[in-house]
Amino acid sequence: CSTFEALSGFVWRARTEALKMKPNQQTKLLFAVNGRSRFVPPLPEGYFGNAILFTHSLCEAGELLKNPLSFAVGLVQKAIDLVSDRYLRSAIDYFETTRARPSLTATLLITTWTRLSFQTTDFGWGQPLCSGPVTLPEKEVALFLSHGGERKNINVLLGLRASAMEEFEALMRQL
Repeated sequence: CSTFEALSGFVWRARTEALKMKPNQQTKLLFAVNGRSRFVPPLPEGYFGNAILFTHSLCEAGELLKNPLSFAVGLVQKAIDLVSDRYLRSAIDYFETTRARPSLTATLLITTWTRLSFQTTDFGWGQPLCSGPVTLPEKEVALFLSHGGERKNINVLLGLRASAMEEFEALMRQL
């Protein structure tokens, strides 16, 4: 599995546990998938624009927590595998018709900036020590950011109510 899949599954499970969700409560993981290589025929060479689509994994909190981490990772992988040419075109049609935004109820929205080259940006006074947003837009959002000169470490920024943050941090230290 990829680093994104493993870390997403881990953070989703830890957040679900930290929030003390009821076993029968639905929990959703929402994230973007790059659709550029999934269109048939392929997008034209030099295409400049967005080609991402949100997909999701959904299950009951109890099922997510009673199973090993590999279960959560598998749910992430299945959601990624669903994104085909047909899925992308259907989603585009649906969005153009409804302009609907996904519900964030009981949802963790993960986005990753680990492949963006913030660490190599130099405005004339050297490379940055740290980069990222000042704040997260919603409490349901997690952001993965590269850290360190070789970009091998990942910082996880997570919007979470204060009462659950201590529990989440303890779960993260178990790595």
